[in-house]
Amino acid sequence: MVKGSCLCGTVAFEVDPAGVVAVVGCYCEPCRKVSGSQYGVYYQVRRGAFRWLSGEDGVAAFESSPGNLRGHCRTCGCTAPIATAYGAIRVPGGAFDDDPGVRPDVVIFERSKAGWCGLETGVHRFEDAGPPEFWRTVFVRLFAGGSPRG
Repeated sequence: MVKGSCLCGTVAFEVDPAGVVAVVGCYCEPCRKVSGSQYGVYYQVRRGAFRWLSGEDGVAAFESSPGNLRGHCRTCGCTAPIATAYGAIRVPGGAFDDDPGVRPDVVIFERSKAGWCGLETGVHRFEDAGPPEFWRTVFVRLFAGGSPRG
């Protein structure tokens, strides 16, 4: 079993990875907005492979399109698991506390991919928050006025 939770810990759950039937990466606008990122990743899990540990009553539902419910924690707002109309539990990938060991099967709505997507190349990469020197240059640009990018 792999555990997951929201940021504040109100919502907690566990998933048996053997019950994951699909992992979907989605570039549609609603998934980008809900995830706050370039795409959303959602694990479709058989109901019998999912168990609430706490906070089920702390999950609010929002119907983002007809029949498509999205869950979020009422306390911290994080995306949370929710039952789907087709009988699965949709678990946001970012809510797992540990690696479930199951990778995406499909990427959908690529035509909706935002123009700013593509952080794979041309950006600084750090194993942690990055060196103070990098952030000093960012703050110098922030407070110096003029062009923020250089």
